[in-house]
Amino acid sequence: MTMTREHWVGFLMGALDENERDLVEQHIANDPRAADELDQLRCHLDLLADGLDEAAPPVGLASRTCAVLDNPHLFAEVLDTASPKDSNAPQPKQRDAFESIGGGRTAFTFMDMLVAVGACVAAVAIFFPALASSRLLATRMQCENNLHQVSLALQQFATNSPDHRYPGISVEGPLSLAGSYAPKLMDAGLIQHADTLQCAVNKNDLNTQPIPTIAQLENAPPEEVEKLQQSLSSVYNYNMGGMVNGNLLAPAMRGLSNLPVSSDVVLWEDGKIVPQGHADGRANILFDDGHVEYLAVEDIPTSLRQYFLNDKGEVAAGVNEDDAVVANGMAHPIHLSHQ
Repeated sequence: MTMTREHWVGFLMGALDENERDLVEQHIANDPRAADELDQLRCHLDLLADGLDEAAPPVGLASRTCAVLDNPHLFAEVLDTASPKDSNAPQPKQRDAFESIGGGRTAFTFMDMLVAVGACVAAVAIFFPALASSRLLATRMQCENNLHQVSLALQQFATNSPDHRYPGISVEGPLSLAGSYAPKLMDAGLIQHADTLQCAVNKNDLNTQPIPTIAQLENAPPEEVEKLQQSLSSVYNYNMGGMVNGNLLAPAMRGLSNLPVSSDVVLWEDGKIVPQGHADGRANILFDDGHVEYLAVEDIPTSLRQYFLNDKGEVAAGVNEDDAVVANGMAHPIHLSHQ
């Protein structure tokens, strides 16, 4: 058996059992150096024993301790009193911009929030112009589609006419407006829905002002005619025809690619062509051969600006059949002119 310091201490303190004590005594008898080591260890233990003074605990310590433990508030006060009040003690760490708000590795940080806000701002800056552009394109395409339907209706009307002409505009009376072509197409069953005759930008106005029938316009009392005619102000522009031998003739269907038949609402104001409805200042123009072009005013050559004025510079019927004037729904073929 190998002797360790624990065996020597246990032997000196009388903590070994009988067999272990016999083994230690036998080892001491066989090894003189072991006896010397044991004597040195005994001296050290005696020094420790001499330095310990027995002291009795204060009277009532146990009862006071139990009372403190039984009273949570008193226990908290004792702990607070025992806490050090060192002004140099470490203070709670201040949260910086990069520290986790939730305290965990995966929590949302203040910088994360700033990045998210910045991303939202960037998304808005990109999204809204794109949204506006998509809406502009949608209304443009809707108007183009409407004008294609108007073209089919006009061609069908002309096909059914003996002289293959589009709807004519009266010189006087309640049907003496460019927009009177609209009720004629609807009465003939060639256009089923009124909003097909109006730019998609303003179609909601048409819902509140339905297009009247020819009978309503012709039979309405004079004081109501103007109100009914007002609903024609929002329909697409229309070719009012041309004067031939003092008579106003409706435009003939000739399949020409440069003869305008209809367009988005375009006005002549203060000596300028002013497209209405589309935010980019352009207008869809329907031609006699059925194709539609989306043109800006500056893209229309001077000679082609006669789309909206006759050869006399008037918003009125053309001076001949080749002088096409596409006028807004409230234009009169004779009396309304550009001064």
